[in-house]
Amino acid sequence: MFAYRHFAFIHWLSNLLRRWGIFNWQVSGVADLPPVGSPFVLVVNHIKWSDIWLVAATIPLTHIPHWLAKAELFSPLTRWWFVGMQAIPVRRGQNDVAAIDLAVATLQSGNIMIVFPEGTRSGNGKLKKGRGGAMRMALRAGVPIVPVAITGVQGGLRAPASITYGPAWTPQAHSGVDTLDVDEMTTLTDDMMRHIAVLLPPEYHGYYAEDATPLHP
Repeated sequence: MFAYRHFAFIHWLSNLLRRWGIFNWQVSGVADLPPVGSPFVLVVNHIKWSDIWLVAATIPLTHIPHWLAKAELFSPLTRWWFVGMQAIPVRRGQNDVAAIDLAVATLQSGNIMIVFPEGTRSGNGKLKKGRGGAMRMALRAGVPIVPVAITGVQGGLRAPASITYGPAWTPQAHSGVDTLDVDEMTTLTDDMMRHIAVLLPPEYHGYYAEDATPLHP
């Protein structure tokens, strides 16, 4: 209930600010999200801190998500906010197996996980090379992945911005989930990032500029 109220407040405040012209957002693809109660991993490109607010304000209240967030954000001053966001702290730069295990268990319980697979903010909107945590979670939990592309937030709060929710797809690992081949993991992760890239204008394809076409559309 706390999480629902948390997200409902974000929706209310964001809609108010949009009516006042402070936020200038365009949202598309929300109607194509998997049905209510279906677990999936939402993977989002990461430009600035405001990405988190934009996703929280546009994902339907029928799809209250959980998040992975870097552990250092959970300070005594901000912990309440991230608890309300249902965030799971993860220690960056370490093999935080416990955080990934908890995220997989969260998915297996029928929930949604949001991950920023670049692992850091780009600042300019150009995609960085993706990391494999989100793909590994989806494979272990046996759930689909939904790509999400954000543009425009680098221009500031009043700048025109857009968020596009793409179609879900379910990745398959031929070498096995528990014995996943390193090369296949790289291929699957790059494919996941290309699903984000095709939702972005070409100038933001970044690392994937030479080939932004997913293997499995």
